[in-house]
Amino acid sequence: MVIARELWVSVRPTERWRRAWREGGMEGLRSPGLATAPGVSGAQFTLTEGESGKEPAAHGFDEERWTLARGQTAIRRRLRVNLPAVVWRLLKQHGQS
Repeated sequence: MVIARELWVSVRPTERWRRAWREGGMEGLRSPGLATAPGVSGAQFTLTEGESGKEPAAHGFDEERWTLARGQTAIRRRLRVNLPAVVWRLLKQHGQS
């Protein structure tokens, strides 16, 4: 028994693939790979460690406990770096939780 599925692709990706094929053949269609997550240097992380030792109220938060969202906001404010989904991984890399 064979079940066929229909695949619908919108016009924009189709045109992008067609242009990539015309300009580069099979190599042009090759994926560039996963984007790398933005990094934070050791010195920057040390700075954030000092800031995380402070209460959330010192960073303008009303409640008294840290959350990932608040950590992201504090890092973005202090380092002017947006780390949307990598804060947990960053903390884990540096032995934090």
